[in-house]
Amino acid sequence: MTKTPLSLLWCILAAALLAGCADLRQAKLDAGNDPAKAIDEVTNIEIGAQHDQLDVLAAKEFAQGHAYLEAARRALKAGEAKEAVLKDAAIAKAYFQDANRIGMPRQANATRILEARASALAADVRTSDALVATLADIDDDLKSETKQFSRALSPDDFSELQKRYLALEVQGVQNRTLGQARKVIAQAKDDNANKRAPKTLRTAELDYETGMNMIAQSPRDPSLYSQSVHEALTSATQLNDVMNVIKGAPGTPEHIAIQIVQQKRALGELSSNVGKLKENLQTTQQSLQEKEGALKRTQGALKTQEQQLAMAATQVKFQQAMDEARRTLPADDALVYQQGNTLVFRLKRVNFQSGTAIIPETSKPLLAKVDAIIRKLNVDNVVVQGHTDSVGSEDINKKLSTERASAVADYLYTLGGNYKLMYAGYGDTVPIASNQTADGRATNRRVDLVVSVKQ
Repeated sequence: MTKTPLSLLWCILAAALLAGCADLRQAKLDAGNDPAKAIDEVTNIEIGAQHDQLDVLAAKEFAQGHAYLEAARRALKAGEAKEAVLKDAAIAKAYFQDANRIGMPRQANATRILEARASALAADVRTSDALVATLADIDDDLKSETKQFSRALSPDDFSELQKRYLALEVQGVQNRTLGQARKVIAQAKDDNANKRAPKTLRTAELDYETGMNMIAQSPRDPSLYSQSVHEALTSATQLNDVMNVIKGAPGTPEHIAIQIVQQKRALGELSSNVGKLKENLQTTQQSLQEKEGALKRTQGALKTQEQQLAMAATQVKFQQAMDEARRTLPADDALVYQQGNTLVFRLKRVNFQSGTAIIPETSKPLLAKVDAIIRKLNVDNVVVQGHTDSVGSEDINKKLSTERASAVADYLYTLGGNYKLMYAGYGDTVPIASNQTADGRATNRRVDLVVSVKQ
């Protein structure tokens, strides 16, 4: 089924509304008879209405206000009589006032779900047509389940809609931070990078997926994903520059193109700043003779290339480890993700008995599976971190988490993995969920294995 573009839908709605607008209520404009100031006034009202989420709480009135505001903008741009512009602006303001009158009382039946929606909106989902369409679908279901906000959501409906808004928030952050990297990778594939620059493409794809995964873990904490996003954008920039070299001189081997890019950066002809990614996308093609000359002016690029390949090899191993973990470890038992230059195994079910640090026999197979995955990495060290919930005193939790971390480290040592083991207990100082609920406390009772590899 073909979907009608949102912009066309607005135009259709506006046309339908304007066909019978002669008797519509017009609000008084504070801007007086200045059409431009009137549009600015109503635009600010619309922004405030969106902030109050009246676009879903009073969707019909808000949509009508938006349609008349768009009509006023078009009339001003077309140079129509100021009376026509002011009339449309005044009608738009009246509709936004109606939206406020109707929508604000409805908030009481949807306060908590609107908080989830507000978080999604804060992730700039409106900058993507696809995400706007997803938002509209969720909003429609919200309005349906609450019967236009005349009743509160059931717990099951609340849970389902909250999950969907949270997933949309993740997508919004991913699109905002990694959208350009995704476009670069797609363009490179269209340019046959799978054959022309497979290693560079693979690195960019792995870094991109890592960044996406890190954002999904904690979309509201940039400190946890900013490094991964930076690495993804850096790899995308490298891919873009390498493909520009190859397209400029068809037949150039990938490793030669990489050296050329590195030399150009050393000479200041290319920027390694990921903020320049859009500009780098339009880098002019260089002649093969120019590139060969650049190669002769430096030998240091080879060392940099080796370092990048080593980093790529580590990234590949990390991705392979994460893929294997997802295949062999149940999601309820363990979560595996990359955090900067380390790989974290979050063990959710070691199932220590209350107040003890003795590993149950039923939990040892899980540790053995994790050990088998870790052995395939070029491990420098593994730090076992113990965590508890907030039940009990700070001293007891600290002691218990340390003893449990030590027990896990001791057991891994008996498996003979031949990697350096350390441990630390953090008590309840690093929660990842609320300690106000049983589920949250269960999530906080965990053991993390932080794996560092040799460089």
